[in-house]
Formats: sequence, structure tokens, C-alpha cells
Amino acid sequence: MILKALASSPESVQRFVAKRGLKYIFTKIATVKLHNRENLPGKDEPILFVCNHLSNIDGPAIQSVLPEYDLTFVAGQKLSSDLFTGLFKKVFKSINIKPNSPDKAAMKEIINLLRSGQNVMIFPEGTRSRVGSMIEGKKGVLLIARMTGAKIVPLGMTGSEKVLPINQDGNMTGEKLHKGIIDLRVGKSFRVPEKTPEQSKEEYDLFALNYIMSRIAELLPTEYQGVYRV
Repeated sequence: MILKALASSPESVQRFVAKRGLKYIFTKIATVKLHNRENLPGKDEPILFVCNHLSNIDGPAIQSVLPEYDLTFVAGQKLSSDLFTGLFKKVFKSINIKPNSPDKAAMKEIINLLRSGQNVMIFPEGTRSRVGSMIEGKKGVLLIARMTGAKIVPLGMTGSEKVLPINQDGNMTGEKLHKGIIDLRVGKSFRVPEKTPEQSKEEYDLFALNYIMSRIAELLPTEYQGVYRV
């Protein structure tokens, strides 16, 4: 009932409530621990941040410890239509992308943002993992990396799936917060390797995508690495 009432209130009211709500979450409910801060690069060039995806709290958790990077989040379109996630999206810069389809308009917007010098945060798996460990990445992140040449910073997230577990019935509004610790590890920045003459396009695409995803996986405990177990 409260969320429905907020949805019809002015944008300024919704943003105010969302900011206060997030402040409460990350001071009273969830503690986000940032590890390996020394791996964070300077802000002299655009950065493409990539992270595994376990929960709807992942984006807010990252924003809470990396506010200085003024991130634009790539988010699934359905998050805007949900009362809970839609409310909190109002306090972040974001680009909506259609899941499981070649969303050319969104991809163009992401690429233009990076080319203009802004930082972007994307979850390459494209959806939250329902098994608690990494699932296969989508090729969109590879296209973004190749088209922009952006520096990539891998992040490894653990614990968020316990703070805000996924409702298996798909009802995001009904998901419940639990007290806990979220660990976020920062890996060393890198760029996607160049294609070699010996590689076909298909071979290179698979190799490069696996390279990106493996840089995330190496930041995670074995049980979180999933299909990218190293």
C-alpha cells in the first residue's frame, strides 16, 4: 500500500524517500565492505565496471561504496515497472535495456556514454543468478568493450544474495531484506585482448567473453564462480 501511494507522488518525494531508504539499509541492515580499493584506477578516462549479479541490492551496494565514480547503471527494463526496484532506480543514473534481445538503441547509448568520458556499470550475466553462482555472460559486454576500447574494472560480489534473496516466484516487490554483510572485491583493470589472425570471429568472441568473465570469477570464492570456475 505504501509503495503504491509513493508511485503516484511527485518525483521529488519519491527520490527523497528512496535516498532515505537506501541510507537506512546501508547503515542499519547491510554493511558493504570494499576490498582492494588500491586497484581502483584514476578518473582520467572512462571506465566500464563489470560485476557478477546475485540480487537486486547489488547496484545500490556498489553505488554506496563507489559514489565518486558517478556510475551509470545498465539495468533490465522490468526494474522500472516494479514498485520496489523502480523507486530506488530514481536515485541512480541508469540506462534501460531489453533482456534477451539485441537492444540497439540501449547499446548505442551505452557506447556513446563511454565515448563521452562517463563511467558505466554493467552486470554481464544479464540477470540475477538463481543458483547463487556465476552463469554465462552475454555478448553485449564484449561489443561495448570493443567499440569503446574502455578500461574494464572487474568487481566480485558476495553476500548480497543473503541480504536480499531472490523470490523464486518472480515477485520482486515481495523480496525481504535481511541483516548481513556484502563483500565487494575490486580487481585490476584491463582491456580486452586483440583478435589474433589464427582466431575465427566465433573463436575470438568466445575467448574474449570468457576472458572478461574469468576476471570477475577470480575475485570470488570457488562456490560463487559457477560456470567460470578457475
